[in-house]
Amino acid sequence: MEVHAHSSPAPGGAHRKKWTHYLWEFLMLFLAVSCAFFAEYQLEHKIERERERQYVKALLSDLKSDTAQLSDLINFRLGKMKTLDTIMYLLKTGAWKNNTASLYYHSFFAPFANKFLPNNGVLTQLKNAGGLRLLRNSKVTDSLLYFDIKTQWVTDFENFERDRFIDLSPWEKVLDASVFESNLEYKYPREIFMLNRISGNPPLLSEKKEDLDRFYNRVQLQKRFNAVIINRFFLLKTQTAELMILIKNEYNLK
Repeated sequence: MEVHAHSSPAPGGAHRKKWTHYLWEFLMLFLAVSCAFFAEYQLEHKIERERERQYVKALLSDLKSDTAQLSDLINFRLGKMKTLDTIMYLLKTGAWKNNTASLYYHSFFAPFANKFLPNNGVLTQLKNAGGLRLLRNSKVTDSLLYFDIKTQWVTDFENFERDRFIDLSPWEKVLDASVFESNLEYKYPREIFMLNRISGNPPLLSEKKEDLDRFYNRVQLQKRFNAVIINRFFLLKTQTAELMILIKNEYNLK
């Protein structure tokens, strides 16, 4: 009687799996992980693109506000130029002698200047938080950075103007502040004050030629500064408009 040897089954009766089965399981696991990774990547990509679009729209809103503000400032500075011209004419021609009321009135407003306050909150946030990387369009990014430099130049020059004319002694030598006070209507707290038209021919504190000449020289210097700022406001406004058009075209915004 012959006895045949039989191979022993694996413990527990389980059959040993082929290597192709393990390869298939690995491939399935790899595909599942890859799909999850790409799905998460696409989701993050979509979120970043949506954030980019929101930032761009916010930038456009800031630039629109800047444009409106610059238009108002240009008009203000053009009006100030007329005021300075009037003072210079009165002083240089001697017409002030019979018209000190006009000299007082225009001299009251001459030192005032409205400052440009750029709406750069979104751009500052993008720069400080490294958010400029969200803007994929290099044309827009480069233009924004160039615009930021030009804006800073304007604000720096305004600060220089303020520091240059902080000394009002040429005014104080010639003009009597009591004339202003007697024609002012104070309206605080809701408003500040209003200067009424000055009547008569109120006297000056000094009619000395050297004091009047110093007053004239200061006003003429102020006119030159004013002309520079008008020009820079105009150039910045033009650049702002061009930047808005670029952003709208590059991001297909209306």
